[in-house]
Amino acid sequence: MAASIPALVDPALLRWARETAGLAVPAASRRLGIEEDELFAWEGGEAHATIDQLRTAAKVYKRTLAVFFLDSPPGGFDTLRDFRRVAGSPAGAWSPELHADYRRAHVQRDNVLELLEMEDRQPELSWRFQGTASDHGDDAAFAAAIRAHLVAATAAKLRGTEDRYAHFNYWVGALESLGVLVLHSRGGGVSQEEMRALSLYFDEVPVVMLNGADAVRGRLFSLLHEYAHLLLHSEGVCDLVTARRTLNPDVALEARCNEIAAEVLMPASAVLRSDVVRERQSSGGDWDYDSLAEAAAPFGTSAESFLLRLVTLGLVGQGFYDAKRAEFRLAYETHERSVHDHGGDWYRSAARDLGKGYVRLVADAYARRVIDSLTAATYLDGKVGQIERIAAAAGFTAG
Repeated sequence: MAASIPALVDPALLRWARETAGLAVPAASRRLGIEEDELFAWEGGEAHATIDQLRTAAKVYKRTLAVFFLDSPPGGFDTLRDFRRVAGSPAGAWSPELHADYRRAHVQRDNVLELLEMEDRQPELSWRFQGTASDHGDDAAFAAAIRAHLVAATAAKLRGTEDRYAHFNYWVGALESLGVLVLHSRGGGVSQEEMRALSLYFDEVPVVMLNGADAVRGRLFSLLHEYAHLLLHSEGVCDLVTARRTLNPDVALEARCNEIAAEVLMPASAVLRSDVVRERQSSGGDWDYDSLAEAAAPFGTSAESFLLRLVTLGLVGQGFYDAKRAEFRLAYETHERSVHDHGGDWYRSAARDLGKGYVRLVADAYARRVIDSLTAATYLDGKVGQIERIAAAAGFTAG
C-alpha cells in the first residue's frame, strides 16, 4: 500500500538528477519503465512519482533516495575541472557512467576529509612542494624537482625491474603518500574514447581518477600527466598525444603536461644511458617496435611514449614518429591484450577502483574504532561482511 503513496518532491530535483546522469527523456523513461509524457509530468509538477518509482529513479540516476528530498538541486557539483580523452575523440555529453564516477570521486574525497576531521587531523599538503614551474627555471628542472619530491615521499624502492605493475604501484604510492587521492573508473563502464583520466584540483586532497579499462602503462603516463596539471593549477579538456607546442593554449598546455610527465618517468640522463638507446644510436638504424618496448620496459612506459621521448630529446625525427605511430600503437594494444590479466576478483577490483590508499585509510580508522562497521562499509561502498576482504586486497594489515 505504501508503495503507491505519492513522493512529494521538488520537480526540479527530478530534472536535475536526470540531466546530471546524462540521460535524455526518452532514454530515462525507458529505464524507468514509464511513458515519456509521464516523466514530463513529473518534472513539470503536474504529477508525482510513487515512492517505489522514486526508488527506481534513484537507481537509474545513480543517486541516493535522500537527495530527492533536498530543498533544491545542489549547485556547482558537476563542474569537471580536467579530463583526458584518447586523441581524436570528440567532446560531447557525458555518459551516465562518467557522471557516476565523477560524483564518486567527490564523495570519496569528502569521506577522506570527514575521517581526518574525526581525528582532528589536517589534510596532507606536502603534495604542493615549494616553488612553481617558473621558480625552477624551465620544465626539465621542474620535472626533476617533481621526481625528487615523489621519490622522497615513499619508502618503497624501484630498481632494475621491468614489471609494469611495480612501476605503476610505485608512482601511485608516491602520490598517495603526499595526500593525493588516486582512484579508477569502475568496471570498464567509461570508454577510453570518452575519458582516459581526470583530475580535480583542491588545495586539500586533490584527486586523480584513471580509466580502469586502460592498459597499466597508459595509466602510469596519465597519472603523471594529471599530477602535472594539479601542480600547474590548470583546467580544460586534455588531448593525450599532442607531440609539440602550438599556438592553441589548450593544446600547448597538454603538450607541456606530456613533456613534464615524460621527464619525470623517463629522465633525459637515464634515457641517454640506456644500453638499447646507445646501441641503436651507434648503429644508426631505425627503431622497430620490439626495440622500443625493450628500451621502455625499465621505465614502465609504453613503446609509443618512449618513442615520443626520443623525439623530444632530438634522437628521432618527428617524421619517423608520425609515420610509425599508428603501427606501433596497434602493436602496443595487441601486446597489452595478450598479457592482460582477465581473471575476475571482485575484491581486488573494488580496492583498485576505490584507491588502495583510500581503502587503507578507511580500514585503519575502522580497526582503531574511529568509525563503526556500518560507516566503514558505506565509505567502501560495500557490505559489512566485505570490509576485511576489501582491506586485504588493498594491502591493509591491522596493527
